[in-house]
Amino acid sequence: MSLAKSYWRTIPPRAIVVFLLGVFFLFSTIGFTNDLMQMGRQSMLRLALFVVCYGVFAICYAAAGFVLQGQSWKAMVPIFIVQNVAMGLLGTFLPASPQPVEIGAAEIARLHERLNLSGFANILAMMLGYGCFLFVSITEGRRYFRVHAELELATEIHHVLVPSIAARIGDFEFYGRSLPSSEVGGDLIDLFQDGQGWIAYIADVSGHGVAPGVVMGMVKSAARMRLSSSKTEAGLLESLNSVLYPITKPEMFVTFAYLAWNGERLEYSLAGHPAILHYHATTKEISEVACSNLPLGMFDGQPFVNGTVGCAPDDLFLLLTDGLIEVADKQGKEFGLEGVKAVIAAHASRPIEVVAQALLDGAAAHGHAADDQSLLLARSGVRLP
Repeated sequence: MSLAKSYWRTIPPRAIVVFLLGVFFLFSTIGFTNDLMQMGRQSMLRLALFVVCYGVFAICYAAAGFVLQGQSWKAMVPIFIVQNVAMGLLGTFLPASPQPVEIGAAEIARLHERLNLSGFANILAMMLGYGCFLFVSITEGRRYFRVHAELELATEIHHVLVPSIAARIGDFEFYGRSLPSSEVGGDLIDLFQDGQGWIAYIADVSGHGVAPGVVMGMVKSAARMRLSSSKTEAGLLESLNSVLYPITKPEMFVTFAYLAWNGERLEYSLAGHPAILHYHATTKEISEVACSNLPLGMFDGQPFVNGTVGCAPDDLFLLLTDGLIEVADKQGKEFGLEGVKAVIAAHASRPIEVVAQALLDGAAAHGHAADDQSLLLARSGVRLP
């Protein structure tokens, strides 16, 4: 229902009014047709009231159907009852004239004039209704195709901003993919190299659609600018937070996680993000690497902590967004970190791109994705204490 309400808010008021007028004119023809069937025996007042009632109640049905959608019966049943009561009262207090036994020339002429009037009004109402629907179809069609073209452009920009990652830097191998749940996603994966050092990071903007996609683009721009102007990732989260806090809505925030190599040690930090999973090749165990930072953009001047992590050759690190772990089956059970760990344990020794595909396939087999799904894998070729 909320989606329907959001949809109605995007339609210009003039288009809504014209559409409802079209509904009114189309169903008002029932009143004129009824007059033809009654052979013009109704008074003009009764005819006018029946025409208005049929049109108004049709508008009520249309509004209930579009706004409430699957729950429209909750409104349509009461509307149907009110309509029948109203029509019954009109028929009782304004009855049609009895059928005359004999019809004279004057009555025939009056009847001919009345039926012509009702027939003409019937045709006119249908033409007006069709004209209203045609106007709404053309204007909204133009608006749809314009928005669709802009959305296609936004989708192309998203693909440029969040490409798949397949790279090797020194002793480390990387692979990452981001699958948006709609045309424009709010997830971000990126790999930035500075000499032999690098930083792999992943971000998730709250919400869905174009607005999170725009914020995602700002996050990447701000992160790239900060990393290009500094030799270290220290202070990265603080810088991003200072950029995002003034320009995001109160209910919008960004979770973030990174893994960075400076040539000597492997550092990490997270901001409200799911834990980084670390597969230990020697023991075949999977540990969770995390720290208790709040998401970005929530509070001004908030501090962020980071840490270091050891690794051995063939160790695997996974950065992922919650869209992957929150996939639920028909019973509502989520794929979860345990499901991700099971896939990693079964495929960790295989090529890194195969591990990534196995994770996406495992989530898809578990249930339907309702959010963007992104992952970034890093495989180590060095040993660190």
